[in-house]
Amino acid sequence: FVPYDNNDNIISGGEWKLDPEAISSAVSSKTRAIILNSPHNPTGKVFTRTEMEYIADAVIAAGPQCIVLSDEVYKYIVHSPPKSNTSGTMDNTCDTDENSGFTCTASACEGHEHFASLPGMWDRTITISSAGKTFSMTGWQVGWAVGPEHLISPIHQLMPYVQFCASTVMQEALARTLNKADNAYLGYENYYQYLMQKYKRKRDLLGNALNASGFAIPDYDITPGGGFFIFARIGKSIRNVLPRERINVENKSAPGGIARMDWALCQWMAEEKGILCIPASPFFSKKSAEAGVSDEFVRIAFCKSDETIEKAAERLLKLVTSSSGSSTDGNSVDSNDFPVEVNA
Repeated sequence: FVPYDNNDNIISGGEWKLDPEAISSAVSSKTRAIILNSPHNPTGKVFTRTEMEYIADAVIAAGPQCIVLSDEVYKYIVHSPPKSNTSGTMDNTCDTDENSGFTCTASACEGHEHFASLPGMWDRTITISSAGKTFSMTGWQVGWAVGPEHLISPIHQLMPYVQFCASTVMQEALARTLNKADNAYLGYENYYQYLMQKYKRKRDLLGNALNASGFAIPDYDITPGGGFFIFARIGKSIRNVLPRERINVENKSAPGGIARMDWALCQWMAEEKGILCIPASPFFSKKSAEAGVSDEFVRIAFCKSDETIEKAAERLLKLVTSSSGSSTDGNSVDSNDFPVEVNA
């Protein structure tokens, strides 16, 4: 994480960047696979082509046994496309091995870079996608994997022993939906443009409330972003109202059995303020979480109705007006109030 402002007295937003030396040192001849998720959950990071090239170099250096599992389920929700890549690779023929015959001919997903489109990576990549994120049908559990035959065939062999197959009705519904999604939709050129603009508006609605209540978030005018999460940094005003007695106390559910600041804040907000979000620490390795790397962050989702986001915004703005975590303070949630869920 690289903050916009390195002043120790200022808690700012920032960007998550891939260190090429870190990945090259972590990958070896023993590495069988690298999992890449772009856009990334929970940070919302969109990996640049340069960063993907670092990964490709590491894959090649590791040896022929190393492949990439590229999780691209948020590819149609790049709400802040990289300035240097606003067309997306889906509009163009991809760079591939000359014998693969792989081309990208699906509908445009602005700002997204397919890892398999990098030179030499088609034969070493399984690209994973899902209808759940794009069409808001997570309960259907229908997705797909794309790749060369030698990587996809073992998946075919394994699936009957795992899931057998997705429901025929849901597969048929998805097949029809994919065809229709390329057509004009609610005044937009296609469904995907509508989806991106919808989430961009919801992102700003929640982001403005987070900023106003004391959280630091990415500046999406300069930082690319995708998915439907904001990885917010806990600001000083929020830290000041979080009861001290809640931090670094035993909690069997927390990583390492200790409720560090991110966990303590989320639990306090859920119990006392009626706001549900996700602590950052479960997304980090146990070693990193215990070292405090995740302490400053929480994940907040904006894949919610406008009404839910507006209610969450109201409660977020009340956080800093309270100086006590007691359930008797003026901003505590009434027993008749339901918590507002901004997680996913």
